[in-house]
Amino acid sequence: MSITVKNTTPDTTRVTLFGELQDGTFDAKVMGETDVPYTRYWDNEVEQRMVYIEPDADQLKAILAALNARRLTMEQLVEFGSAGGGTSDIPV
Repeated sequence: MSITVKNTTPDTTRVTLFGELQDGTFDAKVMGETDVPYTRYWDNEVEQRMVYIEPDADQLKAILAALNARRLTMEQLVEFGSAGGGTSDIPV
């Protein structure tokens, strides 16, 4: 199954920051591109990645569920999105 998620558009430049945490779970936050920190966003993170998508709350929950169930990897996730608009079909 996949979901269709809006990509970032040049006029909004909102992105989704995904983080893998030390306990093996994942978290995410939709924010402005300029709000993404150069340091850790989560105190207990192992890794963070920025993806140019703007999921709604339900889509974000589905993506996080796929990450936590290991049906989707961070490496796969960063292949999706665009700063030029359009949509991405993300397998969840």
